Amino acid sequence: MDLTYKIKCINKPIMLCDYKEDGYTKNIKKIFKENPYGHYAYFKEILEKHDMTGVPFKKRLYVIKHYILFTTLTNQKTCLKKIKDSKNKLFVLLLWIPGKIMTKIKF
Repeated sequence: MDLTYKIKCINKPIMLCDYKEDGYTKNIKKIFKENPYGHYAYFKEILEKHDMTGVPFKKRLYVIKHYILFTTLTNQKTCLKKIKDSKNKLFVLLLWIPGKIMTKIKF
């Protein structure tokens, strides 16, 4: 959406709600297992189409960690040539083996 539309940030609550026992947040591992392809496509698109210059390290690491997780869960191959930012390529290379090991342990 941010590539097509202007986005306005509002620093006020829009909605207040409660977490449900069977909700998305509490069942995230189950949801990841049931639909890894949608999540894989999302994180793949971020790395392949977006310049992450200025993105904080913590957020960049979050994207790369999830990219590796869903690449593993979907049995996809990664293509470093398609990843846009050279820093992201380096982080994917450094974190690939530990990421795959942690995915196998946790999922």
